[in-house]
Amino acid sequence: MTAEHPPAQHPQGNSAKREQQALQKVTSRLQESFADAYTHDQVTQTVSDVHHRFDGNPIRDFVPILVERMVRERLRISDQ
Repeated sequence: MTAEHPPAQHPQGNSAKREQQALQKVTSRLQESFADAYTHDQVTQTVSDVHHRFDGNPIRDFVPILVERMVRERLRISDQ
């Protein structure tokens, strides 16, 4: 582990960390967008429920984007 040979990165671990960070941002955006209709806890639970639909899927790159779209749709429908 020298400057020429940095320590090996665990791409899967980095990917999971990036996904969690992205989901935190998604949750914050959704909480702000739907603050008039839903509590922070309701939005957080909906994000969690939708996110778990992707459990076991090996390709994770677009999961946060898909979660945000699906939650927005679900909350809009429920709000009508």
